Amino acid sequence: MRHSRGKQKLLAACVLAFGASSCRTQVKAKASVNTGEAEAQEDRKWEIPEPAGPPSDTPPAPAKPAPRVASAVAPVAPLQGVAFLGVVHDLSLAPGAPRTAVCRCLAVAHGAPNDGMFVWQAGSPAAGQETIAIAIAADGVSCPSGTPPVRASIAAIEREGADIVVVVENVGEGRPIMRGALAAPPGPNGAILVRTRHGTPYPAATGAGPCRIAL
Repeated sequence: MRHSRGKQKLLAACVLAFGASSCRTQVKAKASVNTGEAEAQEDRKWEIPEPAGPPSDTPPAPAKPAPRVASAVAPVAPLQGVAFLGVVHDLSLAPGAPRTAVCRCLAVAHGAPNDGMFVWQAGSPAAGQETIAIAIAADGVSCPSGTPPVRASIAAIEREGADIVVVVENVGEGRPIMRGALAAPPGPNGAILVRTRHGTPYPAATGAGPCRIAL
C-alpha cells in the first residue's frame, strides 16, 4: 500500500516537472520568435530600396493614330479656270486665219480659246480669261528656204521660268497630228519659245536666232 502511494507521488511529481518544462519550452520559443521579429524589423529600417531595373530594350508599341473623320479633313479647292492644260487634239488654226510664218516655215497663233482664229471640233472649252490657246500650222505657210514641216505636231507644252515652251516635232505617217494646246499665262516679260523634240531651238522665220514670240 505504501509502495503504491509512493508511485502515485512520484508520478505526480513527474507530471508537474514535465508541465513546468513544457511551459518553459513554450515561453522560450515564444520569446525567441518575438526577439527574431524585433531584430528583423530593426534590420529592415536600415535597408535601402533597390532602384528600378533598366528599361527594356524592346521599344514600346506605337500609339495608334486617332481615326480621321470627315470634319477634320480639309476640303480640296476645285481648280479654277480651264480644267485641263496641255496638248489638245481638237484645236487647230481656222482655215481663214492668217498663215504668216513666225517660225521657219511654221505659223504660230495665240490668243483666247474662243477667238475666231481658232476652230474646235467639239466646241471651245470653258476656260479662264487668262488661259492661252496656241495653234500651229504648216500648210499654206511661206517657206522660201528649207524643207517645210508637212506634218508638224505639238509634242508637249512646258514652262521655263516665265516663258511657255512649245515642243514641236515632224511626225511620220500614221501618227496623229496635234496642232493645238492650252497653257497658263506666262510670267512678267514672258514669251512663247518654240523648240524641237530634241530640245534644240526652233529657228525663227528671219535670222539665225531661235523662234521667240512676244506676248
